[in-house]
Order: sequence, then structure tokens, then C-alpha cells
Amino acid sequence: MAEIARRATDKGNRILFVVHRKEIVDQVISTFKQQGVDMSLAKIGMVQTITRHVDTLEPPSIIFVDEAHHVLAKSYRRILDNFPKALKLLFTATPYRLNGEGFEEVADDLILGNSIKQLIKDGFLAPVDYYAPKQLDVDQLKVKRNGEFDEKSIEQAFKPKVYGNAVKTFQKLAGDKQAIAYAYNVASAERLASELNGNGITAKAVSGKTPKDERNQIIQDYRNGKIQVVTNAELFTEGLDLPNVDVVIMLRPTQSLSLYLQFAMRCMNPREGKTAIIIDHVGNVNRFGLPTEPRDWKLTGSKKSGSTGGRTDVKSVTVCPKCFMTFYRTKDVCPFCGAELTEEKELEVVEDAKLEKVKEERLRKAKLIMNDSLTRNIADKKPKDLTSYEEIKAYARFHGYKNGWIFYQAKNRGWVK
Repeated sequence: MAEIARRATDKGNRILFVVHRKEIVDQVISTFKQQGVDMSLAKIGMVQTITRHVDTLEPPSIIFVDEAHHVLAKSYRRILDNFPKALKLLFTATPYRLNGEGFEEVADDLILGNSIKQLIKDGFLAPVDYYAPKQLDVDQLKVKRNGEFDEKSIEQAFKPKVYGNAVKTFQKLAGDKQAIAYAYNVASAERLASELNGNGITAKAVSGKTPKDERNQIIQDYRNGKIQVVTNAELFTEGLDLPNVDVVIMLRPTQSLSLYLQFAMRCMNPREGKTAIIIDHVGNVNRFGLPTEPRDWKLTGSKKSGSTGGRTDVKSVTVCPKCFMTFYRTKDVCPFCGAELTEEKELEVVEDAKLEKVKEERLRKAKLIMNDSLTRNIADKKPKDLTSYEEIKAYARFHGYKNGWIFYQAKNRGWVK
């Protein structure tokens, strides 16, 4: 973005750069100055400020929007609509909205960058080891009379809980590395920081309630290596540059793919010889897969029932204490289940749970069980128990068997010649 801005201002073009947090404004200004952008032609500011003064701004030739998955909010739309002749460049790592809305109204095209795996291969991102509880164990699921897994037992298997002791797991897997922990509420962030400090690990808790000066000092101390772990609630999800994060600790379940990827990839800034570590105590990976998986990003949306519709402003992301849906808070009730948002429900902690390194094969099986009723029907069967050609195909897909195995099984039963 700085290079595009430099080329634009070198030609005398005025630019407008829109962000949604004060910390990111300072970061962008610093980067643009380093990269030779003519700052006399650059206006950089928060969406909340720019939208109030949009009528007084000199028209830009190019508008940049950072973290552009927020761009459908009215505050952003007012800025874009006010400058119809400007070229709009919208940047995001996660072109996805929880309510399923697409971006066709604000964008003409979606230009995809390289895949995460390619960026790791090329050295632009660090490789990652991902640890999570083995939450879905086929052997523990209950089977109904018709042979299918009981839906309640599947729901219970994925019920949001905190698996494992966060302090002991961090000590075992991360040692002296620096970490960011994402907690599910302010109390849990403060509690984890206290437990870490009690075990000789320098930690600080921050949230939206932390005074601005204190928060800035904590960020600076973290960058300088004086703090090993920052625990936080509803902060540090987007945009903020913290290059020395080697470990992410997830203690917050989410239904949002965007939020999950913002959590997970916070630690993947590259450094020679670095392998990032993600410690997922709440099993988000079982819902979304590894952060390195390819994503089928599209400009068009997929409307979901229960959508909250358009947002009127941009606020900290909130997680519902009852249903654990994640959204931008506009009222004191959850827009999905109607629960009061003033309460802070504690998650059940399963202290003796063991976390293991996540492998793609295990995730593939878990997702098949969750998303396909036929797979749930055959997952705990043996080949001799399969009663149809469709079951044989599903069984092969679940276990990764090739087409030759399907043909052999079907031929032995006389279903193919």
C-alpha cells in the first residue's frame, strides 16, 4: 500500500487512507514516511473522524481502505460515495462477513494474492505448529438405533469449553517466546495474566476498559521485550503491527472465520528460523480448519438466516456469553439468540485435557462427520457393515481410500461388473 501511495503522490495525486483504530493511523504514517510518500498529499485517519468531516476534504484521486471487510458499514459507505471519481482500493486478508453479505455494491473485482502456503514457502509468513484438543473422538459419540450418530452427542462434543491448563501448556510448548492471548471476556484476560505472573511469566492484561496511555505503554513494553505475554479481550485482532509475536493462545471461541484468521495469523510474521505456535484451547480449528488451508474467497455473498443486516458503525467485536456467536455490538442483547450482553458467563475448564499437534487428516475427518449425515452414519462401521454403494463411497472418502478400493468392495458385493 505504501508503494502505491508513493507512486501516486510522486505524480501529484492526492490520496486518502481510511483505518478503524488510532494505533493503525500512527503505524501507517510511520511506514509511509519511511517509504517516501509525499505526506503533504496524504490524508490518513480513522473512519469515525473522516466520515464526520468528509464534506470538507479535498477530493482524493485514490482512496485506500484498510481491513476492508468492514467497508459495508454506513460510515465507510459515506466516505466512498462522497468521492465518486476516486479509485477505491480495498485491502483485507479476510474478505468475508459473518452475516454473509457480499461486496458487490462497493467493489468491481476481487484480486486474490498468493495462498498462505505459498507465502510461507516464499518466506513472507512463518510456518506454524498448531496445537488443539482432540475434541471430536468418534469412539465417544453415541449412536442411535438407525446407526447414525446422535446429534446431541455431536453438539456436546463441540460445546465451547476451555481445554487444558493455559499456563502449563504455554510453558511446555512455548518456553520463553512472546505471546498474545485472546480471552473470551475481560475477567478471563485478567485472570490468565495473574496466573502467568504467579508462575514467573511477565504478563499484562488489556481490554477496551484499559486507559489509552496505559495500553500504549503496555504495547511499547511488549515490543521492547519487557512483557512476555499480553492477554486481551476484544483488542489486537486487526491491523496492529506486533512483529515479535511468536505464539498465539486462543481462549475465545468464535463463529467468525475472519476473526479466527485474525487471531491465528497474528503470530506468523516471519523471522529467520522461526516457527510460529498456535495454542487453541477452545477448538476453533475444528470449525474452520488450519489457518494455512486454501480459502475460496468470493466477491459475492451468501446470505444467512439470523443475519444482523447492515452495521451502522464499527466497534470492538463482541462474543455472546450464551451462544458464542461473534458480532459488532450495537445493542445490549445478542442479535442471534437475544441473550443479555451485560453478563459474563464463565466457560467450563477441562484442566486435564491434553492438546496435540493438529494434523490435516484429523481435521478432514472431523469436518466430514460434522457436515455430512452419510459420513456420520458410516464413520464407526467396518467395511463388512456397509450396505450400499453410496456408503462405500462415503467410507472411502472418510478414510482417504482411492477409487480402486471402492471398485474392489463394490465388485465383491456384485454391485458392479
